[in-house]
Amino acid sequence: MGSQWRLVKPEGLAPAPRGAHASVALGTKVLVFGGADRAPVPFNDLWILETADRKYEWTRISPMMAPGCKLLPRSGATLTVVGDRVYLFGGTEPVSGMCFNELKVLDPDTWTWSDVEPQGTLPPPRHSHCSGCLSETCLIVYGGAGYQGPMQDLWIYNTLQNAWSRPTVSGDQPQAREMHTGCMVDPTTLLVYGGRGSNFKVCCDAALFDARQMKWTAIEPTPFSRCAHSSVVLPPAHAISSHGEAESGDAAGVDHKACRNGAPLPVEGNGTAATVQGTTAPATGAAGSSSRVLIYGGYSGEAVEGDILQIDSCTLEIELVRRGPRESDKGGTVPSVRFAHSAVVVPTGGGGGGDMLHTMVVFGGVNPKEDLNDVAVWVLG
Repeated sequence: MGSQWRLVKPEGLAPAPRGAHASVALGTKVLVFGGADRAPVPFNDLWILETADRKYEWTRISPMMAPGCKLLPRSGATLTVVGDRVYLFGGTEPVSGMCFNELKVLDPDTWTWSDVEPQGTLPPPRHSHCSGCLSETCLIVYGGAGYQGPMQDLWIYNTLQNAWSRPTVSGDQPQAREMHTGCMVDPTTLLVYGGRGSNFKVCCDAALFDARQMKWTAIEPTPFSRCAHSSVVLPPAHAISSHGEAESGDAAGVDHKACRNGAPLPVEGNGTAATVQGTTAPATGAAGSSSRVLIYGGYSGEAVEGDILQIDSCTLEIELVRRGPRESDKGGTVPSVRFAHSAVVVPTGGGGGGDMLHTMVVFGGVNPKEDLNDVAVWVLG
């Protein structure tokens, strides 16, 4: 059976409708923080959506705060899992316009927030950026919007050294942008897609950053302009054809084991981040199969979208997997169009041949009519 949408109604009290929240997967759990409604009223609440055995249930977490730690409501922040901790960076308080550059860390075993007091120069305050886990020990942050508008800088926080650095990068850089997405297609490669530039024009390009070389290695335009969309990396064997069918392969994705023994990113005295020692994993698998990235929803500059797109992380070729709600769709089977939502991939059990099945879980967002707090899942066939 091919991939398809399902609308689910989780048990438990749901979060208030919102957009521009932060979300990340913790195994079968989806962690959601903050965001804002259109009033705008910002949030600093923390929620877990359990998805195990396809039985969806919301739980609101009442986290503890380490001494001196305060966490103001915000939207446009990011959550990133690095090791056994979850890092929260950036965001904005939409009423006052205050932007943040503080780094918070959450211990998911005790649900305790703590301040991180890193060494080195801090990144400028920002929101609507992207972040990812680099080489299993670092946090990488790119772009976003600050007090002077969209940005194109790239920063790395090394958890082992407790230090920020702004590496000197080479290659043709993407233009400054906000409301883009970025995801790690292998342990050292960041794929950035879309966003909105300094001229308020919605971007249509995809770009790759290779942290082993500290170089932007490719920028390719696409036919699809998007901002405030979501992107997720498909697990191996889940590339999807334009007919919504999963394309199986014995080597789709990357051998992450090649990076597990690599040293953390050392920072040289001149502010240039050196390459990751021992890292050999490219953006393609052993048989040449590339990772695939699913793009969903967003704003095109003309309309709020509900399409699903797929990008090849090697060639940056893009294809339309499924159009948004169509007249032929039965009511209640396809999510409404949206932007400023979140999407993560979670495991959903074993499939035929012993393969693990996965699902993209979409939560919330906004559209021209309303703020949303619904849950939709794209079940990967």
